[in-house]
Parts: sequence; C-alpha cells; structure tokens
Amino acid sequence: MKQRIPFIIVIATLLLSTGCKKENNGSGLKAVFSYVADGFRVNFTNFSTNATEYSWDFGDGTGTTSSRREPLHIFKQKGDFLVTLTAKNGSETSVFKDTVAILGPNIKIDGDFTDWEYVDYAHRNAEGYNSSITAIKSFVTSDAVNIYLEGNANMNMDIIDIYMDADNNPGTGFATWMYPAGSGADFLLEGSPTAGWGDIFKHAGAPGDWAWNAVGSFTGNLIFSSVVTSGSVKKIEFSIKKSVLGPVKNFVNFAIIESTSGWAEAGKIPESATPASKFIAVPL
Repeated sequence: MKQRIPFIIVIATLLLSTGCKKENNGSGLKAVFSYVADGFRVNFTNFSTNATEYSWDFGDGTGTTSSRREPLHIFKQKGDFLVTLTAKNGSETSVFKDTVAILGPNIKIDGDFTDWEYVDYAHRNAEGYNSSITAIKSFVTSDAVNIYLEGNANMNMDIIDIYMDADNNPGTGFATWMYPAGSGADFLLEGSPTAGWGDIFKHAGAPGDWAWNAVGSFTGNLIFSSVVTSGSVKKIEFSIKKSVLGPVKNFVNFAIIESTSGWAEAGKIPESATPASKFIAVPL
C-alpha cells in the first residue's frame, strides 16, 4: 500500500526549497554617501559599490549638478537640503538620498576674514559711486548680526551710523529721505569703531520724526575688528548682538553711513537718494 505524505510536510518542503534559492543581486550596485560640512563648503565621500557612473543633485535650487565621484559643493545659504546621488552600472541604477544640514560659517570677529570666503556679497555699490565703503557681506547667527565691509583708501571707520529696520515694516521707525523705496529704521547705532565709543537708539514717534531714545551702548553689544589694509582694499568686520534689537523676524534691513572724525560724510552703503534706494535686506 502506497503511503501518503501528509499535506503539511509537502508545504514545508516547498517553503524550504524556495528559501534556499540563491538571491540574484545583479551587479551588487548600491549608492551611498556621507558628507562633512565646513560652513557653506561641503565635501562628499562616496561609498557606492560596483558603480561606473555618478550623478549628484544638491537640492539647493541652483540647478548645479556633478558627475564626479566625490564632489565639493558650495551652498549659498543655511538650511536643510535633500541631496541625491544616482549611481549607475550599465542599465542598472541605484539612488541614495540624504538631508545635508548647512549651518553656515563660524564667524569670528578677529580680523582674519577667511571665514567670509563663501558668504556672498549682500551688496556692492555701483562702480563710480562716490563712497568710502564699496561692498558688504552679512551673516546672521542665532545671537548676532555679523557684518563684513570693504572699502577704499578713504574708509577709516572714524564714525559710523547704522540704520536698522528690525521688524521688516518700513511703515514703522524712521523713514529717512536717503532711502525712499524702503527704510523704516527702528534703531540707530552711532559711534566710532576706532575710538571705542558708541550708543544705540530706538526710534520714537511718527516715521518722519527725528526722535530717538537711548537703549544701550556699543560696549557689550558690538564687537569690531581693526581696519585691515589688503592691497588697495580696506576691510573690517563686526557683530551686533541680536538681543539689543528686540524681536527680529525673517530679515534684518539696514544701511551704513561713514563719516570722518569731523562729521563730514565719507561714504554709505547702499547707494542713496534715488527713487529706488532702499535698505539692504539680509535673511535670518
């Protein structure tokens, strides 16, 4: 008599047979990367296996791509960016994505300007504009507004006036005639970086009123480097504590005017007194 094999044993045998089949991984292609961020500069390390071609999308909206195995990319702003690496081997494709966190440069007010290298200029005055200050960069951290200035031989920083719109509303604060397209200075910072004195004022009254209340001094709130000459260019960097400006959101907007020790105007940034003149806007 032929012995019947129990049904459960048949199923178990089929499952075992199926599980022992060798998995087909094709070429073993796999895309993987890691990164190291130094300010806006990011070096990518490629750990992909069995790839012959690479395509990188840095996810920063610039449209910049790379086909290098391990590219260097300069981001233009702080934030989180989804970077995509596509690895290929013939007709096979493997994709790896990771979020790259950009915190921006570690600005130190020390007269060494290399930490500003990858920060874009916030504004350059037009060529031929009569001003001791010619260009500016700015980078805002959690606790400070950092500013880098370039100028010509006449930039000595004897006296500066910094008009700042902290609430992003040109309808509040002092509406200066110099910047009719957008000003609204909530604060005026006036003093001498070289002589070491200065005061911080908050605007009071209607937009057209020259009315200010003292709320602090440069001491403890502003830090300046010395003025450094590099070829035909003079440079200075300084920081302003955000806390002295009260609540700030979205942007800080400002203009800077330089005067001589005798209070004669030496220059300003941005250009003023045209219908399109307005404060420089720097994102937080």
